[in-house]
Amino acid sequence: MKTTKTLIIALLAAASLTAGAQTLNIVQGSVTTAVTASTDKMKFSNGGTQLTVGNATFPTSDISRIYVDDSTVADNTVNVTYNGKAASVVVAGNIAHLITATVSGAHVSITQSDAVAEEITYALSGNTSDGEFYMQGSYKATVELRGLTLTNATPVFSGAAMCIMNGKRIDLSVKSGTTNSLTDCPSPASAIEQKSALYCKGHLELKGKGALTVNGTYAHAIKSAEYMSLKNASVTVASAVKDGISCDEYFLMESGTLAISGVGDDGIQCDLDGTTNTGETTDHEDEDSGNIYINGGTLTISTTAAGGKCIKADSTLVVNDGILTLTATGGVDTSDSTDPSYAAALSGGKVVVNGGTVTANVKGAAGRGIKGYDVVTNGGTVTITNSGGTATVGSDVKGAKGIKALNAALNAGTITITMTGAGGKGIRVGDGTQSSNGGGGGGWRAPMQAPGGGGWGPGGGGGGMGGGSSWTDIRGSYTQGTADGNGPTLKVTTSGAYSNASSKAIKAICAVTLYGGTTEIYTSTNKAEGLESKTSVTIAGGKHYLQCYDDCINSAGKITFDGGYTVAYSTGNDVIDSNAGTAGAITIGNGAIMAYMTKGDPDEAFDCDNNSNIRITGNGYAIGAGGAQSSTTGTISGAAQGYSFVGTVSYKANAYNTLADASGNNLVTFMFPVSINSKCTLITAKGMTSGAKYTVKSSTTAPTDATVAWHGLYIGSSATGTTSVVNTFTAK
Repeated sequence: MKTTKTLIIALLAAASLTAGAQTLNIVQGSVTTAVTASTDKMKFSNGGTQLTVGNATFPTSDISRIYVDDSTVADNTVNVTYNGKAASVVVAGNIAHLITATVSGAHVSITQSDAVAEEITYALSGNTSDGEFYMQGSYKATVELRGLTLTNATPVFSGAAMCIMNGKRIDLSVKSGTTNSLTDCPSPASAIEQKSALYCKGHLELKGKGALTVNGTYAHAIKSAEYMSLKNASVTVASAVKDGISCDEYFLMESGTLAISGVGDDGIQCDLDGTTNTGETTDHEDEDSGNIYINGGTLTISTTAAGGKCIKADSTLVVNDGILTLTATGGVDTSDSTDPSYAAALSGGKVVVNGGTVTANVKGAAGRGIKGYDVVTNGGTVTITNSGGTATVGSDVKGAKGIKALNAALNAGTITITMTGAGGKGIRVGDGTQSSNGGGGGGWRAPMQAPGGGGWGPGGGGGGMGGGSSWTDIRGSYTQGTADGNGPTLKVTTSGAYSNASSKAIKAICAVTLYGGTTEIYTSTNKAEGLESKTSVTIAGGKHYLQCYDDCINSAGKITFDGGYTVAYSTGNDVIDSNAGTAGAITIGNGAIMAYMTKGDPDEAFDCDNNSNIRITGNGYAIGAGGAQSSTTGTISGAAQGYSFVGTVSYKANAYNTLADASGNNLVTFMFPVSINSKCTLITAKGMTSGAKYTVKSSTTAPTDATVAWHGLYIGSSATGTTSVVNTFTAK
């Protein structure tokens, strides 16, 4: 310990030797207070036991050295440098009275006084294999990473590498050109609470243009007790025992790069902090929503845990922009037997894609590409590849899903879903209660929680439409496109085999309405249907093509074509199949439907128990070719235009067949890419009148002047046929 006299001599000598010096450095062990010498006054008090410089007072017994140099120090800054097993702290003189710094080896603890009224910046650099940065206070702060490798091996203040206990906004700035790493202790002392390698009690705003890698060896990698945002920085979560990033209130990614892998639970998870959801607020002011917003940047997230989600929001998950590459390979988490959890790429009470590019690769059994109580697409590109097979949970068989929702509205965007696992469903929408009379299978449970909570899902695989099953308490909705006729570009392909559950492109317990957009659906295995609804199907606009092994469109209720252009081709069953069993089971309004199949009897193009159940209510088009369940062709009551059920016809592959009136005017041209021996062909087209004569003649030349050309359906052409296919017939 230096005496007061010794300190005074040291101060005078330092001042005289460095007359042009700028900074007075007062050293207390590993902590240095750097004071601007020209502006601060010094004095001793209490019999020389205290030295006061500016607003800061130091016990002389703690001072190990005082020196003056020509270094500069910015006001409101604290510099922490790690060097192996030691760390040093330099505190700007103007805030020395507000900062208490404690250093034990390379473990640093900083306490801000509650009197702090201006933001303090903490600059961290250096390298240690056994250290930490612990900071607490009640005022916002900035922490700069300036080339830092920080591993906590033997906790002193916390088990985290960086633990910021301020309950305010913390700017964590990863400085440009620097590489930084944080790793927490894998086995902290029992008395130390440890949530993550990087922990912030307040609002964590991670920014900068440098690189940060985080390893969570005990729990999460990054945890913010309130909201978290990411801008510009390149952040890598290399490992975590629990979530890669966990936060409350909301998560916002504006730009930068985020890579997450090696996690034991979810990639990113955001929860509601309180009990009342504020929803999204203006500029997110005082927001507590449990929402996740992806507004830009590049995200690459991989999860392997059972039930693990790449991105999971307690409430709404919104993708506005950015490039997201998400891989979920985990199986089913059955740790809670009443609420099994399934792996997913995107999961939320509501999932909204407005833009950006989302690529989801799902491999786990019964995994989901997108799972939400509500799923909405308003733009962007979504590509889901799901190879997950079935999983038996209790007595239920669960299949993988591309999109799983109670309510789905695909308003816009480009959506491509490829399912290759057994029993996979490209899109699964709606909910209800299923009862079975010997052929149905398991039932569906109601949602386990309200929106924002989570688990709702199938209680079992359903039987075929003819299996004796019925549905009650049906809820939910599925819409594609908007009322103005616009819509998404949707392609769904399923190739998974039947395995206690059938593969389907779209399965809806609820009503289905297609307003617009472009749809392509492909299925290729036994019992694999294209579009199935347990309620009803209405096509009001858009262009739709379905090529399926089983039914292309199947409904327990009515199927209505009242807009748009639909072409459907089945290789192993009926094409359009309504089980409503009543008048109007299949209704042709102002839309166009071309349906054909190659299996033959007893399956047919339009199956509604009896052809007399068909209704023609507008000036649309319907061309059907296939087998016939009976020799009765039926009569359509009150048809709004002429029609005919034509008997046996042989259609050649790739021949262009033109329906023409007695004057040779083209009403519609249609081409089948396969040869069909049709037992019953329904023909109706705009311009047909009851009692008038019509013919069908073929040509080898495709129409070039059609106003509509869609998968072999040509409308508005003046083309004519040359070879008779259907001799002159009279419309009913």
